[in-house]
Amino acid sequence: MSEARSLQIVFPGDTNHMGSLFGGTLMAWMDRAAYQAATRRARGTCVTRKVDEIEFRTAIFSGDFVELIARVESVGRTSMVVAVEVHRENPADGSRELCTTGRFTMVHVGDDGTPVAIPPEA
Repeated sequence: MSEARSLQIVFPGDTNHMGSLFGGTLMAWMDRAAYQAATRRARGTCVTRKVDEIEFRTAIFSGDFVELIARVESVGRTSMVVAVEVHRENPADGSRELCTTGRFTMVHVGDDGTPVAIPPEA
């Protein structure tokens, strides 16, 4: 499996003075989702090597549900590219909107922290 989904809720402590989610908080959530997808694919520890891009399309507000969907797009010898989509959902009416996208390069590492080969898919 090379996909991971997670659901968060935005609390007032996660927001700025305008009531929207801090970008840094969202980036941390996205990094975790990328880690989960990469670790599922590699069946071992992965670390973030590079964030290729993050595009903030629309704000996410206090009270919104935030669904993060991370999918492994490509696999190399020791690294992989993980695309992360972020959707906000209004819990009152169920409306959803794609808010943010990003691409993360993750590296499979051994116990000593050095890159190791990603095994073939089972």
